[in-house]
Amino acid sequence: MKKIRILILFILFSFTCVFSQSDSGIESISGQKIKQHLEFLTSDDMKGRDTPSPELDSCAQYIADQFKSYGCKPVKGNSYFQYFNVTRNTLSEPNIFKLISGPDTVNYKIKNDFVPVYLTANRAVTGPVVFAGYGITAPEYDYDDYADINVKGKIVLIFTHEPQENDSTSIFDGIKKTEYSKILTKTLNAINHGAAGVILVTAPNHPFRRPPNPWPSLLRHPVEDAVPLSVEEKQENKTVVMRISKKLAETIIEPMGKTLEQLQNSIDADLNPVSQLIPEISVSMQTTLKFNREQTKNVCGVLEGSDPELKQEYIVMGAHYDHLGVKNDTIIFNGADDNASGTIGVITLAKALSAEKPKRSLLFCTWAGEEKGLFGSRYYANSAPLIPLEKTVTYINLDMIGRNDSSRVECSGIHTSPCYDDIIKKSAVKTGLEVEERKDISRSDHVPFYTKKIPVLGLFTGFHKDYHQPTDTIEKCSVDGMEQICRFIYYITDELANKEKTPQFSEMKKEEG
Repeated sequence: MKKIRILILFILFSFTCVFSQSDSGIESISGQKIKQHLEFLTSDDMKGRDTPSPELDSCAQYIADQFKSYGCKPVKGNSYFQYFNVTRNTLSEPNIFKLISGPDTVNYKIKNDFVPVYLTANRAVTGPVVFAGYGITAPEYDYDDYADINVKGKIVLIFTHEPQENDSTSIFDGIKKTEYSKILTKTLNAINHGAAGVILVTAPNHPFRRPPNPWPSLLRHPVEDAVPLSVEEKQENKTVVMRISKKLAETIIEPMGKTLEQLQNSIDADLNPVSQLIPEISVSMQTTLKFNREQTKNVCGVLEGSDPELKQEYIVMGAHYDHLGVKNDTIIFNGADDNASGTIGVITLAKALSAEKPKRSLLFCTWAGEEKGLFGSRYYANSAPLIPLEKTVTYINLDMIGRNDSSRVECSGIHTSPCYDDIIKKSAVKTGLEVEERKDISRSDHVPFYTKKIPVLGLFTGFHKDYHQPTDTIEKCSVDGMEQICRFIYYITDELANKEKTPQFSEMKKEEG
């Protein structure tokens, strides 16, 4: 009965959205149509669009049908879906941590001394150890723990958390945690710098002895779903990651002649990294997991460009269509702003731009699993790009654009290409929109593209008290504001798609914020 109800709802909304008002181009962007899409994606029948779930699959089909009706084509074959696996991992054998100092090798014990991290690779690594501070590279804050060290083929030892996290005046957004504090961000940064492995130790201003343990097999009283869901990526794109005890960390850094507290205090005092190779120390690590796989999917549709040469270049526009699902079987996290709003922006712009025959090709994507750790966009950018990344000249991300009650939008990535600033200013004037620049590349699906040195823009109307709460509901979204933002993005995309000069990448710098 439930499936029949969803099917009827799906057919009604699809028929209304596809066949009502056949206008095209920018005039097709209307608050009325935006509201129709919102009503479908945020209905209780969608159960908060968890990844993976049958309800998310229903949303994927709805989005694919919209793309098809606008003339967007599948990139490959006949499907608009890019399938990938998510996994709930279990700990297998062997898991090894050895500290090598000269002729001496000491074996350490799992749970007491070390614990594999859920996103680790399945392999063994051995190498010298580099202390790399907090493991952060943040050019917009002029901070880089990797600035003066070469970690290629080495194992990095890094603190969790971020510098000056208890200082309200810290450049790292005061006492609010930034994206750089996340283990995933630190791990991906280490991989980007060529590290063979990652050792995490809790920042010493947080009391601890043993490393945190999420593995049910190592718990006396197992907790259901203690291990987070992860995305299955190519093993060569992953590295071995472990968390270790305070005592083991102190043993590793002993040749540096400093304690963990002294190293942290030194960094926090003036934000000058103290990264260095630890002399006479090597580590051998091995992690082994078993993967329990489930399938989910991104939704992608392409509009081929009209220019024989420029159509080989692509502008990609994306938004995540998942949210947090249902808690305690009754509390639905409908995620109207986060991120039905961005998803609808992509759908709306696919229709508007499909009538314009732009010179460059346009790829429209909605991503699964952003709320779990940028799963869909990471899989696309790191493992299976549908369009060669070297042909992708811009990525535009829409995440939480539904609370534009004051003709204002935040934009990150303005300085990731020299051509963006002028285009954004002109588009803002055309739409009467106030644009506030975000100086950081904030946590969302443009991050994997930025790390591949692709110019990015991220559109966002700001956090609010309903963020990640069941109160993020449709009546709190401003459909007129969303219409205004979509028109703004339309002008940006239209100019980027038709300008003769290809957008060039430039890295964010502190002075540009």
